[in-house]
Amino acid sequence: MNSAIPARPLPDLDQAPLLLVGHPNVGKSVLFGALTGTYVTVSNYPGTTVSLTRGKTDWLGEAVEVVDTPGVNGLTPLSEDEEVTRDILLETPARAVLQVADAKNLRRALLLTLQLQELDVPLVMALNMTDEATSLGVGIDRASLARDLGIPVVRTIAVRGDGFDELRKSLVAPGRGAVPVLYPPEI
Repeated sequence: MNSAIPARPLPDLDQAPLLLVGHPNVGKSVLFGALTGTYVTVSNYPGTTVSLTRGKTDWLGEAVEVVDTPGVNGLTPLSEDEEVTRDILLETPARAVLQVADAKNLRRALLLTLQLQELDVPLVMALNMTDEATSLGVGIDRASLARDLGIPVVRTIAVRGDGFDELRKSLVAPGRGAVPVLYPPEI
């Protein structure tokens, strides 16, 4: 008999940060800069040499911490950077997790999306670099993708600031995902 992983309790929203997650070179840092403005702190994750960038953003009139995690190819760590990102996701209740995805490489991004959904985190996808995808002839039905994944999916062009208003609205109501992850009792 298969059973789903029980849902995590919702975090204490007064203290929970917004976590940015994505593959390397997808525009996470540009989105981070746009969300946080000029207030940025760089620190090392305890016990590692991996740096985290932290800042504050306005969340419905209150200042909320934003953490830009190291770029990852997946949540089964093959490097110290990936281990840090995985550990942050496992140890830090998040107000929302913003997955920044390269629209030109959606298949690759979806593997990470499924891993994030497996963790049962509140999730929003920023489908970034949509202008580059369009110029390559890549068309994505954003509404169908959002429906199939059960999370908000927002088109962005981080270097131009396109889609940021919609992204901020989506972060207030992240999804939990419509893709069930089932395991046998032994696991």
